[in-house]
Amino acid sequence: MGGYERNLAALDLPPDLVGFVSDKWGIDVLHPPQAEAMPAILAGRNTMLCIPTASGKSLVAYLAIARTLLQTDKGSRAIYIVPLKALASEKQQELVELGDALGLKVGLGIGDAPGEAKKIDDCDILVCTSEKLDSLMRSKPEIIGRTSVVVADEFHLLNDSHRGPTMEINLTRIRNLRPGAQIITLSATVGNSDDLADWLDSELIVSDWRPVSLESSTLAELDLEPRAIQQNETELTSKLNPPRRLDGPKSHVAWAALKDVHEQEGQLLVFVSIRRSAESEAKKLGQRMQKLLQKSNPGSLLKLKELSDKLKGNSNSTMGDNLADAVKGGVAFHHAGLRPQQRSLIEDAFKQRLLHCLCATPTLAAGVNLPARRVLVRDLKRYSDGMSRYLSVMEVRQMMGRAGRPRYDPKGEAWLACKGGDPRELADEIADRYIHGPVEDISSKLASEPAMRFHLLAGIATGGLLQRGDIGAFFASTYLGHTQPQGYLQETIDKMLSWLVSKRFIRRTEQHSMTESWDDETPAWLDSALSASGVSLGGTRKSRLEPREATFGFQRASNIAPTETQTLLGESVENRYEATAMGERIAQLMIDPLSADVMISGLRRAVRRLVRRDLPVTEFGICHLITATPDFLPFYAKASELVFGSDLNKKAAIHEDDLLVESPLEERALGLVKSAWCIEEWYEESDLRSIEKTIGVSPGDVHTRVNLMGWLLVAAREVLLRDDVFADEHLGYVADLAGFIDLVARRVRAGCKEDLLQLIQVKNIGRTRARTLSKIGVRTPADLLALSHKELESLKSRRGWGPLLVERILDEVNKLTRKSVTKKPRSDDEPLPSERV
Repeated sequence: MGGYERNLAALDLPPDLVGFVSDKWGIDVLHPPQAEAMPAILAGRNTMLCIPTASGKSLVAYLAIARTLLQTDKGSRAIYIVPLKALASEKQQELVELGDALGLKVGLGIGDAPGEAKKIDDCDILVCTSEKLDSLMRSKPEIIGRTSVVVADEFHLLNDSHRGPTMEINLTRIRNLRPGAQIITLSATVGNSDDLADWLDSELIVSDWRPVSLESSTLAELDLEPRAIQQNETELTSKLNPPRRLDGPKSHVAWAALKDVHEQEGQLLVFVSIRRSAESEAKKLGQRMQKLLQKSNPGSLLKLKELSDKLKGNSNSTMGDNLADAVKGGVAFHHAGLRPQQRSLIEDAFKQRLLHCLCATPTLAAGVNLPARRVLVRDLKRYSDGMSRYLSVMEVRQMMGRAGRPRYDPKGEAWLACKGGDPRELADEIADRYIHGPVEDISSKLASEPAMRFHLLAGIATGGLLQRGDIGAFFASTYLGHTQPQGYLQETIDKMLSWLVSKRFIRRTEQHSMTESWDDETPAWLDSALSASGVSLGGTRKSRLEPREATFGFQRASNIAPTETQTLLGESVENRYEATAMGERIAQLMIDPLSADVMISGLRRAVRRLVRRDLPVTEFGICHLITATPDFLPFYAKASELVFGSDLNKKAAIHEDDLLVESPLEERALGLVKSAWCIEEWYEESDLRSIEKTIGVSPGDVHTRVNLMGWLLVAAREVLLRDDVFADEHLGYVADLAGFIDLVARRVRAGCKEDLLQLIQVKNIGRTRARTLSKIGVRTPADLLALSHKELESLKSRRGWGPLLVERILDEVNKLTRKSVTKKPRSDDEPLPSERV
């Protein structure tokens, strides 16, 4: 790396950019891997940067964006793609600081930020999640019309089965629509980075350089053995520390690690496999740490108590109470079950070094930037698919990479706890796997049925892929097409096209027999595919009808009884397709086509019930139907809930006639009932503490399911209104059902009964305040204005209200009233003289 220019001022960058980075961020000299990437960046070439956490990947991207927008392609736009909303907000803050200094506007696209649509249209730099970018390219394809540079952060998550396919499709679309745009991918180290760089025609920069040296060790009970060290250029002579034995109980190695690092004035991150473990470990560590601080630093407990009181004030669950208690000792837990406000308070306190330890699930390693002096990976296994399995090397390396804070820690320490059997013998195996072993290769997850049907329908409905040959060529240019045999890829596409046609989401507008279009030498789609970058034809071609072993769920062709020639031979490359009205709306709503299929089946049953008046159509039944869709995240039934006579079994029996969909598996069936029950408790105004006690789910999980349910209920209404199977005399029932679904959706979003829906529309009135108002006779916004002075004073004195809040609410009601009063009369409402009254 020594031959690359590291002085920022010596590079071909705008002076204002160099001045800002130097003055505000204190950076005048680039790290070695940053400097190595700059020649490709400055030349506008695609670049893939695979370096450890905290090594400055983002700065390289920021320099590329600013230089392009200010110097080489003025008036163009940059897109910065991240996998998580929290990460998007973090990057947006950094880019806003940069943009304000350089006159560049930054927009945020995460789907729920207020007023984000206008900022997206006007911005020079768009920071967004992969899902939001996918949505924008479907609804506003012009959004990338002037895009000159695209950054894909956390690119290794291409390997993720949920987020990976969307990232892969987004990059493929951009390469097809904007072939001249510079694509910069930022990734952790992966096994097949050469192959990934080849797919994107990128110059590859791989380095294990870190700004803070990282010492990786195994911890067998209390015996610590350093195994390897990653050094920076200022510490090339550093050696591994000698093995040593920690002071503490063998039964609680996390406490031994925390006490040890606390004595060195450092912080600890403890990674565990599940939420329950994070909570229990934080509780135990907090109790021990509180006793230690009472002796060594009692003054620090005052600030911790203030933080605990804040969390207690926001707590409406036992989990929240436990978090507040653990924080008293300077320890917290962090997982997806926390509410956003709780996560924010915890993250800020850890960054400010108020908290000494954070116990987290592995999701934290892929989320916000929260480094610590020391990382302890306590659990190296996770229960999956019915058995305990080792975590991937890539996932563990991500956790280990959180050790060492630049500018604060002289060195980072990553410890791997060895449990089971003889810990000392196991330590060598753990070191060989996670410290010295290779990182796994990344593979495309686009071939999975959910991903393929989702993106194939979108390509036809909103992406302009209307001919089979064009569809084949597009998917051949994905990473899936780059790595898989073309025969397998095209058969996967054919299978999904046939399914979409059978469900009437798309239709064939031109259909050709395979005998007319098949060329024994080379099929037409292969000619198109071969012209795409990175696609090659290898091996000997065989007849398509030659028997072969089934793969990935496919059957032997000889085992299928074809009903027509096309079923056996596949889709002709000359076939043309178009989305039906239903298919187009499904693509716009961004729901899985299988979710739509489940909705259609259940909602048709609901309409038949309304017509025949033989079975009920209820809120619970509609919500239960939504929980059965692939887009929802249902709860699992616990072992105790599967027992005959459990509350969950009783609930299922009570609502048996309400259900519009059934599941053959008892465990899944009860999980769906549990999910619908949770939603029911929410819209019937049970508080989160009560829901936690009754159903055993945390507040963060409730809010996640509520948001999903609200979105999918809106989608269900749209799907119902585009279903054309009912006769004219039954359309009134369809309209009634659509109105009922809309009512359920409004109740779910507001979390209240129907009588409060008008009050909920007023700003600063949530479901709790609305219920308080209803108890004094206020049911509508107009009722608020009718309150007497005495009643208003009484309201102001109530806990949680106050004069300022009441005045704000009244101002909002007055605004709503003025809007309705000042409505202009319509001239076309005036009857003609000859009209009959």
